[in-house]
Amino acid sequence: MLKPSPFTTGTTIKAVVLLSVLLCGGIWLIQSDGVSGQSQLSQWSPNRPATTANYIGSQACAECHQSKSKAHAASAMAQALFAPADNHIFRANPQLAFRNGPWLYAIKPEGNRSIYTISDGKSSFSEPILWCFGLGHSGQTYVIRHEGAYYETRVSFFSATKALDFTPGAPRNVPTTLSEAIGQRLSKPDTMACFNCHATVAPGTQRFDLEKFTPGIGCESCHGPGEKHITTMKANKDGEVADKAVFNPRSMHPDDLSQQFCGACHRSWETVMQMPDRAGISNVRFQPYRISNSRCYKDPDDRRISCTACHDAHEDPKHDAVFYDAKCTACHQTKNGAAAKTQTAPPCPTSQTQCVTCHMPKIEPPGVHFKFTDHWIRTVKTGENYPK
Repeated sequence: MLKPSPFTTGTTIKAVVLLSVLLCGGIWLIQSDGVSGQSQLSQWSPNRPATTANYIGSQACAECHQSKSKAHAASAMAQALFAPADNHIFRANPQLAFRNGPWLYAIKPEGNRSIYTISDGKSSFSEPILWCFGLGHSGQTYVIRHEGAYYETRVSFFSATKALDFTPGAPRNVPTTLSEAIGQRLSKPDTMACFNCHATVAPGTQRFDLEKFTPGIGCESCHGPGEKHITTMKANKDGEVADKAVFNPRSMHPDDLSQQFCGACHRSWETVMQMPDRAGISNVRFQPYRISNSRCYKDPDDRRISCTACHDAHEDPKHDAVFYDAKCTACHQTKNGAAAKTQTAPPCPTSQTQCVTCHMPKIEPPGVHFKFTDHWIRTVKTGENYPK
């Protein structure tokens, strides 16, 4: 665990009350130093500003970290943000429309642009889509700029239906005015939070700029600016370096890693607890919050239950249920053979294979058109209410 650290310790993490709960899942707090990861603030944020080094871009990281860089470049995280001209969804679905009462929403191609239009037959609205959020495994949401402000569109694309529908979290009423029909107007903190969790600081700069950034989550979004790291490592090719001048999440306390680091964008326990009704069944999308409620999480010092115990952040999650069996039996004994000293939980009386299919059910929130794996690990009982 880092000492000193910009993160709260595992023993105190759930006592912290966050002051901001932002739309896109990120917490935007300015950090004091973006190289070593040290700060006077308690909440980590992606793309933290640097004062003594520049961001250099993921291609520079690939010179030494080839395998990780190649895997990450193909991942959904690296492709978390698209310009409309590069959007495969628009190419495959050139005519998209959705009706809500008298309001007709449409996304139509116009040269290299995609235009978001709204009309009730009397009044109309039209703006080019600025950015497309999400690769589209479950869906994709859009941001436009209108009269100097950023807006999240009221409708999104859903891959299961190959159609537009209400954006998750957007109101489902019939708007009474055109301005209401457009979507959610984003404040400056909201805008920064969204882009910080979907993009990376531009090479050659020290901090995030809404007018100049790299789409997608690059290496430095999580590891911080790499300029000093590369300089340090090139100057010490033949020896070990105590301070590699880059932030390594692996050194974090496991609870901080899951809640403060991953939870900065994927929603931590503290974040969800500040939401009305804890976001209801929709909080199945917030994995750090869900897993923190598991009995498995009773010892937050145990690295076997952190996010990175099961997932490599450099690549997409595995979809084969059998892959995760070894993660479960790292703690749970098997029926056959003596338990290792590190195994601290009893075996499952039903099966020791494909554990996640029973204990981490897939749940589809209303209107989302996608089943998310519930990370609240538990014995699921037929007919039980969704635990929040």
